[in-house]
Amino acid sequence: MASERLPSRPACLLVASGAAEGVSAPSFLHCFTLASSAFNLQVVTPGGKAMDFVDVDESNARWVQDFRLKAYASPAKLESIDEPICAVGHGVAALCSATNEDGSWVFQGYSVTGPSVYELIRAPGFARLPLVVEDFVKDAGASFSASEPDAMHVVLDRHLITGQNASSTVPAVHSLLFLCGSRK
Repeated sequence: MASERLPSRPACLLVASGAAEGVSAPSFLHCFTLASSAFNLQVVTPGGKAMDFVDVDESNARWVQDFRLKAYASPAKLESIDEPICAVGHGVAALCSATNEDGSWVFQGYSVTGPSVYELIRAPGFARLPLVVEDFVKDAGASFSASEPDAMHVVLDRHLITGQNASSTVPAVHSLLFLCGSRK
């Protein structure tokens, strides 16, 4: 498995959701595999909560099992991060829990994307979602944009990269590589 700690590589944090709905195993595997070729990786979740993977099948079950045994699989707390951050799809919801001491959202004033309301409404379990990212972002004082449902859409603002959905995983990680390369 990739991403053993190498001193010559820069560090990178992968933001994942700690929500009961889980993290898409195929999307996370793709993102992790792409990013691990260039970075030492650490996963972060709101409050450092463990990830539950969904959509685990025979093509990724062994990878998920092996991943859980690695030290970098234990999530750090999202609230303590000031390095480049990349969140895609439902993982963007994890950013919503990052608040300043005064209770304001850490990403107030940023431009962000995530699953559009239309994409969420089509999914089973919409009524049980704890929040709708698009509504939260707008209410918290940031700008939200989305493309057509299921289309690739990535937003880069300062040290934050967000992708609308799983189709945005590859360009979001490429943006992360670009951002980290430009900070040297």
